[in-house]
Amino acid sequence: MYTVKFSVMAAASLAVVATGCLLLMAQEPAPPAVSGRGAGRGGGRGASGPAGRGRAAGGSPDKFSQFIRPLASQDVLLRGQTLYDANCNGCHAADMRGVTGKGNNLLHSAAAMDDQHGELIIANLAKHNPPVTLVQADGVAVSEYIHSVLATMGAQGSPPGRNPVGLQLNVLVGDPQAGKTYFDGHCASCHSITGDLKGIGSKYEDGRALQNAWVAGTGAGGRGGGGRGGGRGGTATVTMANGQKIEGSLVHEDDFLVILKLADGTRRSFPIDNGMPKVEVPDPQAAHKKMVMELDDPQNKNMHDVTAYLATLK
Repeated sequence: MYTVKFSVMAAASLAVVATGCLLLMAQEPAPPAVSGRGAGRGGGRGASGPAGRGRAAGGSPDKFSQFIRPLASQDVLLRGQTLYDANCNGCHAADMRGVTGKGNNLLHSAAAMDDQHGELIIANLAKHNPPVTLVQADGVAVSEYIHSVLATMGAQGSPPGRNPVGLQLNVLVGDPQAGKTYFDGHCASCHSITGDLKGIGSKYEDGRALQNAWVAGTGAGGRGGGGRGGGRGGTATVTMANGQKIEGSLVHEDDFLVILKLADGTRRSFPIDNGMPKVEVPDPQAAHKKMVMELDDPQNKNMHDVTAYLATLK
């Protein structure tokens, strides 16, 4: 009887506590929303919550302020550059990477990345040693100029200009006729322009993709389209301890067991013990690897010539 009464009272007490917690949670104000252009780097350094550290307000992990923050007008940027050259260049250098022993690298500055309209940068200028005193408009102009430089940074925070943008790369710079001559002498024994490579130029709109495919040997198989042996399904030879050689199609191979499919359709397994029996599996890419090594001239002429030739096979 006492146990039942105690359990009921305890349950009632827990219900009251839970109700009180819910009421407190309901009355707690929601966290303020982040505003401003770009919403800072991930909503401001130190922001927490479901979005996680470094995530922008939209939830994307790569929308850093320096890339999504709208730039100021050209007159403001020009004014900011002039002020930067006069007040900051001596310590932080023209490329903002900092002068050794004087100024830090602004390309890695959290304040420069998180700043929106100069509020963080101007505050840091006031604490600078010696202090840099600028009127509000000038401080904003310098900040906007720094933002414009950060916006040109390359991938993984590399300095501006390290990775040029807007480039149109073209690898179709070879001589198609010279490529045909090379192909006929080095590739035609395994590949055919009317067979496995028929129309290969139409399969790859980008010349780089075409070149990568045929150099790697993934653009097509050998004559017949399937490549030449090797690997699972390819031909393998097992040499027994007494010298007997058994050939078949490789079904399975690991450090402990080899399984071959013999010519009569039956399967035979061979346990591996201390490297015996010896298993030889021809490399299906051996000829291709040898060919690639022969392509290795200083200007990659043969490679570009073959690429230009294959691009004509529509």
